[in-house]
Amino acid sequence: MTTPVRTLAARLDGLAMLALAGFMGWLVLGGNYWMYLNPKFKPVTLAAAIVLTVLGAYAAVRPVTRPTLGRSLCYLVLLIMAGITEGGFQSLSATVDSDPFNVPASLPAPEKTPTPVRLSQAGKDYIPINTGELFDVAAKGPGPAWDRRFAVRGFVHRDADLDAAGELVLYRLAVWCCFADGTAVGIRVKLPQDAPPPADKAWVVAYGALAEIPEAGRRDVILPGMSFSSVVPAALLAADAVETKELVPEEAYMFEWRQEEPYAF
Repeated sequence: MTTPVRTLAARLDGLAMLALAGFMGWLVLGGNYWMYLNPKFKPVTLAAAIVLTVLGAYAAVRPVTRPTLGRSLCYLVLLIMAGITEGGFQSLSATVDSDPFNVPASLPAPEKTPTPVRLSQAGKDYIPINTGELFDVAAKGPGPAWDRRFAVRGFVHRDADLDAAGELVLYRLAVWCCFADGTAVGIRVKLPQDAPPPADKAWVVAYGALAEIPEAGRRDVILPGMSFSSVVPAALLAADAVETKELVPEEAYMFEWRQEEPYAF
């Protein structure tokens, strides 16, 4: 190798670490982190990016290894693998709508505020809970929890059968690791008598109590546009009220799933 090429090759380790640190920093600050990892890991990723930046800068300025053809080939293979991975993710994004709820990109989001212990509606108190947590409560079958009143929020799904029964499905996307493993989790909601149904895909809060669905009324509800979906099969929320919200909050997706109060809402 000529001297300039050898010098560059000797600094590949440091440059590679700097590139990785830059990608990790972009991932944390760019707004699409949740598509790859659960947002609770953001501090860990950012800390690792800072460490890699320091180590990469040092390795680039003061290389200690002699360049070899084998090491260069390894970097080339890693670069190809990164390209294949990114291509696969882009294909997944094309197959699964990255915005399955069709929420306008320009829709403003209010500031995140702590969830109160109880929400009040028409003089009654309700326990705030998300659709995933309510799914767990409902799946355990009738019990003391069914005598309590819940407030649950999410996106509306309607179809002809649900409209005929005076019902809708309220759902949210649960993200455990990344968007690729996201599952839409929902529950049927029985609308109050003579209450007009909200628009399909509207963001609403439903207030009510759980009720068992008779065997004859049970059916599988498939949420369109979702790779995976799960709707409570044997229970619904008998709503006292359904309140349509104009703004979709920052917590549109579910990243947390608790087994007891205070629920994640």
